[in-house]
Amino acid sequence: MLFTLGHGQHIIQETGGAGLAPAEDRPDAVPLSKVVEPGSAENQQARKKGGAGLAPAEKGAFRYLFPYAAAMPESPTAVAALDRLADSMVEPLDDPETGPDGQSINSSIAPVMTYLGQFIDHDITANTDRAAPISAIDGDCAPQPRDSVERDLDNLRDGSLRLDSLYGDRAGQGPFADKLAGLMKHPRHSNKMRLGIATPVGDRPPLPRDPAADLLRLGFLMSRNEITEADLNDLPDDLRATFMRNGEINKAHAIIGDDRNDENLLVAQLHVAFLRLHNKLADQTGPDFDAARKATRFHYQWLIVNEYLPAVCDPAIVGRVVAQGAPLYSEFFKKHRPADGAKMPMPLEFSVAAFRFGHSMVRGAYDHNRIFGTAEAGTTQLIENAPFNLLFAFTGGGDMPNRDGSRHESLPDNWIIEWNRFIVSDQGKRAARKIDTRLAPPLKDMVKEAAGVFKHLARRNLRRGYRLSLPTGQECIAAINGMNGYDRLPVLSPEEVSAGRDFMVDAGLDTQTPLWFYILREAELAGGNHLGPLGSTIVADTLVGLVVSDPQSYWHNGSGGQPWAPGNGMDSLQKMLRFIGMIED
Repeated sequence: MLFTLGHGQHIIQETGGAGLAPAEDRPDAVPLSKVVEPGSAENQQARKKGGAGLAPAEKGAFRYLFPYAAAMPESPTAVAALDRLADSMVEPLDDPETGPDGQSINSSIAPVMTYLGQFIDHDITANTDRAAPISAIDGDCAPQPRDSVERDLDNLRDGSLRLDSLYGDRAGQGPFADKLAGLMKHPRHSNKMRLGIATPVGDRPPLPRDPAADLLRLGFLMSRNEITEADLNDLPDDLRATFMRNGEINKAHAIIGDDRNDENLLVAQLHVAFLRLHNKLADQTGPDFDAARKATRFHYQWLIVNEYLPAVCDPAIVGRVVAQGAPLYSEFFKKHRPADGAKMPMPLEFSVAAFRFGHSMVRGAYDHNRIFGTAEAGTTQLIENAPFNLLFAFTGGGDMPNRDGSRHESLPDNWIIEWNRFIVSDQGKRAARKIDTRLAPPLKDMVKEAAGVFKHLARRNLRRGYRLSLPTGQECIAAINGMNGYDRLPVLSPEEVSAGRDFMVDAGLDTQTPLWFYILREAELAGGNHLGPLGSTIVADTLVGLVVSDPQSYWHNGSGGQPWAPGNGMDSLQKMLRFIGMIED
């Protein structure tokens, strides 16, 4: 399991979490101190550092998809130019409905896809946003040799789409994490996961009809003596710190497979949805936990390939990638084939640039529910829309504020999401922003980030790509166009790249364009309703490739040579949310 202290922090500690809120006692509860081996936290941290020193031949982790494609050249003025480009990308107004060109910022993409993308990213990658020496982006952040990046930058996920972030039960993670992963399972219904109970505060959305609408949190486990203060005091200082806030035990801390899924409320509520999916499927698959987990993974993977990718990528490119079995990633996988049980290779071009396109889809405020959004009869509306800062506040790492000045220990039930407002693209706050080179104002001053470059998302992304020597957008296209049997992609002209940003020409960024910006710019020129040719190719080929190259995925578990298809008529995210009781029939 993975506990993080947020993007950009220095400590990443593997450990465990626990699960949902049952009504029964746990007579079999074992104090955490009983399962912590002497020095195990330090040993795990040392193992992380040791893994960073492996030779490039070690299979798995991050690798370059286009190792011979040239990166942006090193220059003493490069960082200043990148920062200027980043500043030009953030809009000055507070969540405007129109951009500088007078056109609507809204896309045809449903808002849920923004956060499904973030959920997927947390499931398959971790470590590219840390302040580790190899990826440090303060100061001059000089580009690093690619062999050093591949040797020293370790993916803290295994790269597979197997929902490790949900189950937290990765092999070989140690007895401490294994114990906590066990606590995430329901103590009486051994085939199910545990959920958390939202705190009643008055008006709330009508769904779900039960109270299990939050993540499991530390305070609940402590109230049942499944975790005690003495247990926490026995932990090594750095590990104990993950359970603390402002010098006190953070009873709102979520006990989940990846702490990043409780950084903002929308991802946290999506995590709840997949926990509910597992439990609903467990009712059908029977007492075997593994059967329910397998069905949940298959549905998740199927939805990524068949709904998520066609929504955010060029559907024609997705269709071709699926029909050809992800040829780009498949060749990449063969070159970096992992040993049995090792990590799936992860393209740096995907993780550090292409899959960050979703940042441009983030809104500054959302029509969250009838209390914090569009009012409905019989409910008292508190604010017209849910601003970005409150979506971070009502999480374990936020203030989780109560009206009396205290903190809630679980999500107030008036903050339960109404998924019908997120599942289809409507108008106003019920649409994702277009995929383009303009970011919502809150992304210039990120909540929960320390002062400095990490608070400015565009600066962080552009500096990171430079530091890790990513190929430029033009070089990636040249590499693809030089491959036999792969369709040629169009390349943007320098004028198309730099339009409206003349300073890019002087800095050479119009012809040697950072990959992340290039992908956003080609999407913008295509209308902003899906990625352009290069972005669609890298994103679709990587995600489909992770499915095709995994013998345990749905792709290899069908019948008659055809990939598995979902049961229960659950062939869309909307139907999944209806199946788990989160939207009306």
